[in-house]
Amino acid sequence: MDNQGKKSFWSVKTGALAMLLAPLLAAAPLLIGAAGAAVFCGPGANEANCGFGVLPWFMFYTIPAGALMFIVGLVVFIAALVKKIN
Repeated sequence: MDNQGKKSFWSVKTGALAMLLAPLLAAAPLLIGAAGAAVFCGPGANEANCGFGVLPWFMFYTIPAGALMFIVGLVVFIAALVKKIN
């Protein structure tokens, strides 16, 4: 069978996309929390008086997930690039 027409998940685009989205994933709680606190809670917002002030604490989970996503994207990018060159 010929795999010429078949799209591969492990492509250069997939790796590049993962590397571009990883920092956004890592910083998403901070960005959402800051925007939500500015819009709904006012300038004196913190964890005690605004629910959006708690969201940046979730970065303890999203930073490792973003780092892992970046590393996996880098490996996929390099592997697909090497496969494309050879």
